[in-house]
Amino acid sequence: MDRETMADHLHVVLFDSLNLCGCGQPAAAYEMVRDLLALAPLYEEGRWRLAETLTGGGGGHHIIMSALDAAGLMEHGSSISGAWLTGKGKWCLDAMRQLEYADLSESGYPHGGEDCTDACWV
Repeated sequence: MDRETMADHLHVVLFDSLNLCGCGQPAAAYEMVRDLLALAPLYEEGRWRLAETLTGGGGGHHIIMSALDAAGLMEHGSSISGAWLTGKGKWCLDAMRQLEYADLSESGYPHGGEDCTDACWV
């Protein structure tokens, strides 16, 4: 996938799946999402503790982890703190390691605005 197409797909993840807005500190949010995804699976080696540190712990941690789960980037069993990556989450982490938030400045919607399919996240 070329960089422009990758940026367009990250645009969908960030602004549609995670419902982030472009004002405030979107680059910091981008980095937090990337760093949380990079910790997965959180159930190994106590990585959940690092995730709690990144998110500030408590209710904020629960909200952020739940948002990653609802966006289809992570999933979990008995505890949200033990989450692991989905296929979409693996794709997203790989793309976020290749692109910085600034690379999304010209991004838009892929597929002529049509929804992405599971094939996009392979």
